[in-house]
Amino acid sequence: MRVMSTPKPIEVLFDTGHNDEVAPDEPELSLLGELLKKNAINFNFTKNPLTPDLFENCHVLVLGNPLDAAFTSDEISAIVSFVESGGGLLLISGATIFGKGGDSARSTNLNTITKEFDFEFSDKAIAISEEQITAIPSAQHPVVKGIRQLEFTTGTSIKPGDTSTHLFRATNIPGSPTIVIATESGKGRILAIGGATPFFNDHIQASDHDSFIIQALYWLAGVSPIPSVTRLTTPSEEVDEVLAQEVIDDLRQQLERLERELNELRNTINTSLKEMEKVIREFQQDEEST
Repeated sequence: MRVMSTPKPIEVLFDTGHNDEVAPDEPELSLLGELLKKNAINFNFTKNPLTPDLFENCHVLVLGNPLDAAFTSDEISAIVSFVESGGGLLLISGATIFGKGGDSARSTNLNTITKEFDFEFSDKAIAISEEQITAIPSAQHPVVKGIRQLEFTTGTSIKPGDTSTHLFRATNIPGSPTIVIATESGKGRILAIGGATPFFNDHIQASDHDSFIIQALYWLAGVSPIPSVTRLTTPSEEVDEVLAQEVIDDLRQQLERLERELNELRNTINTSLKEMEKVIREFQQDEEST
């Protein structure tokens, strides 16, 4: 693995040719782009088939939760060769609220790549016992230095191989499944995450997500020692407006739901009153007849 002793800009390539969810060109991930720029990380995107020539000036390749698209055998060979020769590979695979995880949830073949490095994403979602999945470090590793926890709204566990390092386990889930691993192959490094939550605008500043992302990318690029992370501070006005609108929409939905419940209650009361009036009239009629 090549070692970059100075924190000069590293080059990260985001695959967007397989409907990948995690890419800084998406509005809901704009803070990810800001974070990378703050930490001297250059990034580009490619929709083209993944070939060796695309990786010539690339330190880290990101396959960020692909959807409804399969990697060809030629692409898989190119990715494996890239890693074996010293490249870094970040793999992200999520889950659905319907219980599916990994390739089963995303209709792709990411595990065809992971098996080349002796691990797999599970095809089942991690059962959510609380409002979110809380993952804490489970190993000493440069990626987890100073990280207290990560949070996921949904996730899929990872089946590690013998050489995999369990970086984070979902501690509020029975059995504490592994949700982040790191491993090495040839001269390269691989990091796999069973969920995309930490990368989105409304979560990237929660917990230690921003520090985790930067430390992961620097480790994958072979930078040692990993420099101090410049964390995000205040969201941009655009993102702030988006989040404000989300709050407003949520409040509007709650008010609409409350209005429906009040109407249902009013109808129930009116129906009950009518039935009581009917009973009273019948009782009065019975009294008069006797």
